[in-house]
Amino acid sequence: MYRESLRESKPSNQLFFALLVIVICALAVMILSVALVWLFFGVNPSQLGAAMQDLSNPNTISLLKFIQILQAIGVFILPPFIVAWFLHPNPRQFLHFQIRPDLISIIFVVAIVMVSNPLINWLTEINSKLSFPSWLKAIEIWMQNSENQANQITEAFLSTTSVSSLLINLGMVAILPAIGEELLFRGIVQQLFKKILKNAHIAIWVSAIIFSAVHLQFYGFLPRMLLGAMFGYMLEWSGTIWLPILAHFVNNATAVIGYFLMHKEVIGNQIEKAGTSSDESSYLAAISLTLLIFFFRALYLKRIKQNDENPILG
Repeated sequence: MYRESLRESKPSNQLFFALLVIVICALAVMILSVALVWLFFGVNPSQLGAAMQDLSNPNTISLLKFIQILQAIGVFILPPFIVAWFLHPNPRQFLHFQIRPDLISIIFVVAIVMVSNPLINWLTEINSKLSFPSWLKAIEIWMQNSENQANQITEAFLSTTSVSSLLINLGMVAILPAIGEELLFRGIVQQLFKKILKNAHIAIWVSAIIFSAVHLQFYGFLPRMLLGAMFGYMLEWSGTIWLPILAHFVNNATAVIGYFLMHKEVIGNQIEKAGTSSDESSYLAAISLTLLIFFFRALYLKRIKQNDENPILG
């Protein structure tokens, strides 16, 4: 009975319900994490804060990875399935799992991620130069500290030359976030905002802004927002969640593997500078944007053609 009334309720009520589910799951995961860390790592709640600060300790890295994996499953993967079960008689259909992408769409998506790198790097450079007025200095300092802490944790996670650690990092940084974050932000948040706002484009960008803000890495806000919008349009124009999941995975996996190869000194860090002023290749950002427009237009026209041939898919 409650499920039926929730399905017939206003989209704003459904969004509030989704938020409630996420908060409850986050609290449950936090409690479970503390208990399991105490059980498996021997770190009690009073010691946990201090134990998480020593990033030079391998045990600390293992502990942080364990917590992050729990959070990825409990906060991002589990809530979308719970929400979908309440809001739709067919959760897989609600989350857009049913349509399998074809090979051409997969090629388009991989190409989009690859050619976007110079534009993402250029936006990262622009974002890093943003500064706040003096009366917001305290907020700017807090943002810088949050960014530095996030960068230190990322560095500690990815600084490895071990193949086994690489595989763990791929699972933790690429596979789980690709599934969980796309299910939550594109499968749930974007779709509910689309119902509320009655405009797919606004819903995509609002969801992308939330997606970027949630990461609490403000000096990477613009590039992450663009990625969120790219993933959103992939869902909107393909009708399948598999494409943004694939794109998210390719984006994160490329970074993980690139970091691994840099630490093994197989490659340099030139890929991180492509499109920026540091190696005088800002023109690559314009080329990247042009190619992105081409590939996204091709993806859009392909969807239009499919809708014309199969109106039920539209």
